[in-house]
Amino acid sequence: MAQYSILIADDDDLQRKVQKLVLGKVAAGMNAELEIEEAEDSITARNCISERKYNLVILDNEFKDGTKTGHLPGIALLQLMRKEGPNIASPVIFLSADSYETLKSMVEKFGATYCQKARVDADEMIALYTKLLESS
Repeated sequence: MAQYSILIADDDDLQRKVQKLVLGKVAAGMNAELEIEEAEDSITARNCISERKYNLVILDNEFKDGTKTGHLPGIALLQLMRKEGPNIASPVIFLSADSYETLKSMVEKFGATYCQKARVDADEMIALYTKLLESS
């Protein structure tokens, strides 16, 4: 049985639960074991991506930890990932409620897949996650 490690970095509890449900279907379809780690704020997410390699990173843009020292938006975390550390080439799904084109083009520039949260379909996400994990 294949094993994959995944980071879900999102401050929204419901969004993390939804992603875990989708990933459960991915695991069943792939006959794989998924080790899912969660980061509820950008500081934890930054520590995770700098310390450990993941087969897939699911990254939010807006974290509600803006008052904490060391806070970064998701786009800055993505840029850091691509510069150094174990996740330079890891697949990234960038989930955001923001729909402006500048953000989308920046995400794509740094080699991630942009998905607008309001338009995400579970079946599409299952297919996308499966494809990215199989190629990791």
